[in-house]
Amino acid sequence: MLRKLFICLALSLIVADAQPASAQSFKWWQMERFQKGLTLTQEQIDRIEAIFQTAEPSLRAQKSALDKAEHKLSKVITDTKSDEATVVQSAERVESARAELSRTRTLQLFRMRRVLTDEQNLRMKEMHDHDRRERDKRPKGDLSDDEACS
Repeated sequence: MLRKLFICLALSLIVADAQPASAQSFKWWQMERFQKGLTLTQEQIDRIEAIFQTAEPSLRAQKSALDKAEHKLSKVITDTKSDEATVVQSAERVESARAELSRTRTLQLFRMRRVLTDEQNLRMKEMHDHDRRERDKRPKGDLSDDEACS
């Protein structure tokens, strides 16, 4: 059950953090709704923020590296002089950069989750499930900013 919770939390945060800059606007631990719903202590908020701040420089650098690798791959694919080996090599660089970013993000989320108690993790899952059900009821493109991030 905790694994499922972690996956849900990770997915919701990954969606909110498709680009590291967007993470600045979605710090769920600073939102009143989560603070009250999870009964977060100030110490927990501070610890989660510290985890976020520690990982953020790496995430930004890794996202930039991924973007560059994807751009290079696009060029290689459209270059009529490229051979299959060059495309494969470029694609491997993209996937390696993507894996590195994903690994760093997963560790960040794991560390954040460990700050929460089992009860808070279960409540987080309930809040996430509720939000997903509400999102699923609405037509696509009809979400407020808060709903899109929760």
